[in-house]
Formats: sequence, structure tokens, C-alpha cells
Amino acid sequence: DIIHSLSISIFMDIGAILQQLKGSTTLDFSESPCADTSESIQVSSLALLKMLIHGRAGVPMEVMGLMLGEFVDDYTIRVIDVFSMPQSGTGVSVEAVDPEYQAEMLSKLELVMRKEAVVGWYHSHPGFGCWLSHVDVNTAMSFEQLSARSVSVVIDPIQSVRGKVIIDAFRCIPQHMMLTGKEVRQTTSNIGFTNKPTIQALIHNLNRQYYAMPIVYKKNQSETQMLLNINKYGGNEGLLARAGGNAHGAICKNLEALRVSTKKCVSDYVDAEESEKLNVIRKNFNEHTSHLLSALQENLADKSIRLAIACTALHTGSLLP
Repeated sequence: DIIHSLSISIFMDIGAILQQLKGSTTLDFSESPCADTSESIQVSSLALLKMLIHGRAGVPMEVMGLMLGEFVDDYTIRVIDVFSMPQSGTGVSVEAVDPEYQAEMLSKLELVMRKEAVVGWYHSHPGFGCWLSHVDVNTAMSFEQLSARSVSVVIDPIQSVRGKVIIDAFRCIPQHMMLTGKEVRQTTSNIGFTNKPTIQALIHNLNRQYYAMPIVYKKNQSETQMLLNINKYGGNEGLLARAGGNAHGAICKNLEALRVSTKKCVSDYVDAEESEKLNVIRKNFNEHTSHLLSALQENLADKSIRLAIACTALHTGSLLP
């Protein structure tokens, strides 16, 4: 009986050990939490304007900077302000981050009671869309080693127009998530939906090395007041008397320049080949007429000016293919 009980206990111990070994070697991800798309980045108006101005000032070079803000909760990252870095790039990637400049800038911000933490970095892709190159992925990984929720923002100042900013936020995919075989982002909320990715971003390893995150623009009361005061006229503007003769002469001069530029567009269109005519029209209108039309928009109260611009557009539009 003693031998029988000892043999049973030994077999039970061996079975328990084998069960532990089996459980440790089996990769069971059924109970692990899955990634979701409900995490979003809230970008303030001040941060967005500073990123656009910095990116447009560095064209055709790439520029970069750091984003300051806070991690509100597990699903919200708020970007309050940004500051530029003295790095620039000639290709599709930027240079390494200067830690000394970053530490000095953060210490100066603390002196003026700005104690926001670094929530990520941004850089510009002037003219070639929002995606991350291999060097950008390495830079993003270095930021994510310091903070796992760090965000990499890419902005395109060339393709951005009024009312539509070409911007996107990315984060690298952890290596252990690639072993699960599941999709990178799984929708678990109706507030964190992602936009449809571009083909160019998919070519550059989107959803393979990094994934996109939704961006939300929110303004507080101070930012709303700041934006309303950008083009606001003072009380003395209505009391100023403008000379009628000088204004009429400037309008006539702008109309004459518009007529000359339109005539040049037509002559270039006639002389160009059939395959290049559309490019000629686009080039000449962008170079010669955009600034003239913007100058005339302030003086459209006169019906004769409206009629002249309408006639010019009609005669030019009839020549379009």
C-alpha cells in the first residue's frame, strides 16, 4: 500500500510538471486584451498652427519638433503646444533628436509654469504624404522606449489647403502583437474610428510596422477667442478715409495685369502641344493670376470689376479642354 501510494503521488507530480511545461510553451492569446481604436489624439489649434507654420517655413526640407501635452486617460492624449527642434532632413527622414536642446527647452518652459510632458514628436513630409520611413520608425521606437504611449505625427504643409490639413498620427506595432496573428487595430468603440489609409502609406509598411491613430481637433474658449481675433479690425479702421482716386487706380492696374496674364495663358496654350496644354494652363494660372485675384477680392463691391473678372473667366474657360 505504501509503495502504491508513493507511485500515485509521483505520477501526479510528473503530470503537474508536464501540465506547467505545456502551459508555459503554448502561446494562448485568447484571454489577452486586444488593441482597440478608441484611443484618439486631441490637437489644439495653437499646436496645429505652429506645426503648419514650422513645416511651411522649412520647405523643401523636412523639419521636426516635440509635442507637449498630457495623457488624460487610457483613451485620450491631449497635445497642447509644440516647439521646433534644430534638425532638418533632405530626404524622407530626419536626423537624430538632440537631447541637450530638448532638456534645455523643457527647463525653460518650466520657468514660465509650463509643466506639460512630452507626448510625442512631429515632422513634416513636404509634398509626399503622411507615412513613416525606416529612420522615422527607429526614431519613433526611441521615443516609445521612454514612453509606451508616445505618438509620431506627420504633417504635409504642401498638400494642406484651407479647411483641410493633411496630418496623421502613428505608433509602432509591438513585436509581441505580431505573433498573435490578429489584426493590428480592432474597432471596439464608435469614437476612435480611423480614416481610410492611402495607397502610398500602405506601400510604406502601414499596418505592418506601425498603425494610424485618429486625430481630433478641439478648441477651448481661449483658443476660440484667439482665432476670432486674427482677422479682426479695430475700432479705428472704420474712421479711416481712403482716397478714392488711388483705390480706383490700383483696381485698374490689377485688372490690366490680370488681362496681360490671361493673354499670356492663352498664347502659351495655343503654342503648347496637345499633351501639355492642361499642364500649361495650371502652371500659368497658379503663377500669374492667383495673387492678382486675391488682391481684387477686397474690391469686389464695384459691379464693373465683377463683370470684368466674369468675362475674363468666361473667355479663358472656353479655351479649356
